[in-house]
Amino acid sequence: MAKDDYFVVIYQLLRVLYNALKSGKQLTDEEFEGQLVTLNERYWNYIVQNMADDGYITGVFKVHPAIAIGETSGVKYHNVAITPKGIEYLFSNNMKERVKNTLKDIKEIIPGM
Repeated sequence: MAKDDYFVVIYQLLRVLYNALKSGKQLTDEEFEGQLVTLNERYWNYIVQNMADDGYITGVFKVHPAIAIGETSGVKYHNVAITPKGIEYLFSNNMKERVKNTLKDIKEIIPGM
């Protein structure tokens, strides 16, 4: 499983949001979007929108194109946070072990991660 696989990205985002919650910190919208790193925007939007639709996170809003203004469709963020369902996914999903092993392998291959 690659570091940009769907389930790896979900696990990483939920982990970041859960750690922020536990530490009493609210990620800024820019900090959340900064998690994008190497994903293309369409893939990132797909993942984030589905995480919101599935009830794992809040603070994600679908933007529909406004023809007169020229805005493109996509997603916007405001105070993104993990939900109890997201926390449950983080700790009980059977993909978790595979994802954790993938991340461990990546850290062994790429020094400094």
